[in-house]
Amino acid sequence: MEPRLDTHHFVYLPHFVRAAQLGNFSAVAREFGVSAVAVSKSIAALEASLGVRLFQRSTRSVTLTAEGRSYFERCAEPMRALEQASQFAKQESSAPTGPVRVTCVKPFGRGYVIPLLQKFGRMYPQVQIEFSLDDRTVDLVQEEFDIGIRAGMAPGPSVIAREICALQFVVCGSPDYFAHFGVPRTIEDLVHHNCMRMGLPNPHEASSAARRKSSFVWRAGMLPNPQAIEVSGNFAATDFVALESAALGGLGLMQAPLPMVLPHFRSGALRPVMPQATLSGVALFLHYRSRKNQPLRSRLLIDYLLEQLRKLPDLKGDAKSLCAPYWA
Repeated sequence: MEPRLDTHHFVYLPHFVRAAQLGNFSAVAREFGVSAVAVSKSIAALEASLGVRLFQRSTRSVTLTAEGRSYFERCAEPMRALEQASQFAKQESSAPTGPVRVTCVKPFGRGYVIPLLQKFGRMYPQVQIEFSLDDRTVDLVQEEFDIGIRAGMAPGPSVIAREICALQFVVCGSPDYFAHFGVPRTIEDLVHHNCMRMGLPNPHEASSAARRKSSFVWRAGMLPNPQAIEVSGNFAATDFVALESAALGGLGLMQAPLPMVLPHFRSGALRPVMPQATLSGVALFLHYRSRKNQPLRSRLLIDYLLEQLRKLPDLKGDAKSLCAPYWA
């Protein structure tokens, strides 16, 4: 059986170490802002805990006993290490240094967040940003991320969510696709089009006939009560970046997050169609763990990203106004 560590006397170590260094209880009391009697009682309690006398006392000074000097020599170095650790923590709280781990959905991180980091990096060159582009659900606490950017509210009470912007989804395709297959004008027209699916179908639930048809549902209107639109197509992917590449290549139509495809609307590489098939009622949030004892580097990046992202024109308007010049 391992011996049990008695930690009670650790409380008295700072008084003991300074008394050994200064040789005067009153000087120690002034330094710690307590009475000389309190220091004397602290030392006496430490001696009682250890079962040895540490100081020889006189009316004017105190001196270490042989046991006291041996104990001091063993305590002084760990106490110095603790003091250095405390000073380092204080410096870090006033000067941002160290890593900040960020997880963000791929299209939004690539198109909007990463371009903002150059300015932040120049303002705080000692902060290291570790950035993960990932569309899956991420547990910030379990996976030790400081910041997450996702659609939807924070999962769990230990994570705080602050809204960045409303998130809308629009149907779009390439000019090459429309040249070959025409432009859908109504919901009913979609039955004649190759609509691409976000997420892979479950092979264990769908019947063989359904799998051959490859039917699935797009949603339109306002959450939480949208209209369900049954569509079909021959391409499915696990992330929007893959769907974006397929749409740009003319493979089919996609229902995409508006911030992701707006730059393609401006370049003419993609065109939005069917305003009535727009999905609204979703929001994009910046998630982070509890504010308690949050490092300065994380607080600075959170505030910076929220301020900068909320100012971007592409994230402030609605789909109708933002897409007005581009409807096919």
